[in-house]
Amino acid sequence: MVVKFIIMDLVPIKNISDENWDELISQFDTKCLFHQSAWLTFIERTQRGEKLLLEIRKNNKIVGYFAGFILHKGHFRILGSPLVGWGTEYMGPIVNEDFNQITFLEALEEYCKSSKIDQLEFSNPVLNPEIMQSYGFQYTKGVTPMVNLSADEETMWRKLPQKSCRYAISKALKNGLTVEYENHPQVINEYYKQLIEVFANKGLVPTYDFARIQTLSDCLNEQDLLFTLQVKYNDRIIATGLFPHDDRYVYYWGGASYSEFRNLYPNELIQWTLMKMAAKRGITKYHMGGGSNPFKTKWGGELIDTYHWYKSYNPLAKIARSTYRWQFRTFQKIKGFIRKYAR
Repeated sequence: MVVKFIIMDLVPIKNISDENWDELISQFDTKCLFHQSAWLTFIERTQRGEKLLLEIRKNNKIVGYFAGFILHKGHFRILGSPLVGWGTEYMGPIVNEDFNQITFLEALEEYCKSSKIDQLEFSNPVLNPEIMQSYGFQYTKGVTPMVNLSADEETMWRKLPQKSCRYAISKALKNGLTVEYENHPQVINEYYKQLIEVFANKGLVPTYDFARIQTLSDCLNEQDLLFTLQVKYNDRIIATGLFPHDDRYVYYWGGASYSEFRNLYPNELIQWTLMKMAAKRGITKYHMGGGSNPFKTKWGGELIDTYHWYKSYNPLAKIARSTYRWQFRTFQKIKGFIRKYAR
């Protein structure tokens, strides 16, 4: 019997244009918005990391790609694809569904060790949890509602729960609310004002600054990859939503509204409008983001398990990761307390 050995390597890509990168990854099953050049530029500008693009080669044949960023935090080199807090659902391997996960993990770990990576973090739905755990990866687990969209508006409407969704949408329209698809700078300005109020009501401050929203808008609007929606009442913007998308999925990235107007149901109307717009573009899935709060689950989506995988190659990096996350949450509460009593 002849035994055929599988050799998998990760080969760095240098000096590739955004157009060529997007064309190369378009042929693979797991390619999503967060692998595309526009999103990578957004991460590069906001996280200040070193972009890393790799070819995945099996027996010297390209079978996929990998995109991530190397960050330096203190004495540690961290490879994130993505890291928690980037507002990025998935990255990880850009491959077809039948790829060999075991040989990929062995190649990725070898790359990390040879590149002196102290901490590796990545996520992608194609990764098998049992295999990941067998290779010593730890994880944080979440859920996200995934709503099926239909180009037939009546069909999509009938699938919405009567009391929690259809009633609220009908009331919003009777209240005179309108929704506009608008990329004017005023929209993101209003969004951030509303976001500050949302967090202040919880005694916190936003987890990101206005500059990140501006960069998101700049990077994605250039390639028409962002739905920016605003709800108006008597010519005032009372709710906003930012929804990045590719040709298959639309994602809930951010939404906010002024609390004094929530009884008019602006948030329900903006969601319904987004679903209709996305469906008309041929998008078939609405990924509502992490969490299973009542507002997200009431839209009838299937709850999908999500995993964020991480592994430390330096024991001190593991301790530093936990400490950093604790500090971030603590400082956010302190800043919220200061803002509340500084008014």
